[in-house]
Amino acid sequence: MTELHRRLLAAGCIALVFALGLLAASPVLHGQLHHGQAPSTDDSCAVVLFANGVSVPLALIDVPPAPADWQKQDYSGAVELLLDSPRYLLQPVCGPPIA
Repeated sequence: MTELHRRLLAAGCIALVFALGLLAASPVLHGQLHHGQAPSTDDSCAVVLFANGVSVPLALIDVPPAPADWQKQDYSGAVELLLDSPRYLLQPVCGPPIA
């Protein structure tokens, strides 16, 4: 999927959410969508679903967690310390001069 297709899909989703919000906020526009008929109170209209939200029983989305196999981590440290050699053989004795 190219970048242009992603942008067009995002713009379409934005337009859909804006239109549903506008139709949910305005009863006149919602009535015109149904061609003058009174909008029913059942959940068959997308605008009503968007305005009121959808309530799904929790049993449908309850997924048991996958069993986890726990293993003990080995946090033993190194037996000897490996030190790096110094960057400079002679360390500076003082700081930089003040200008």
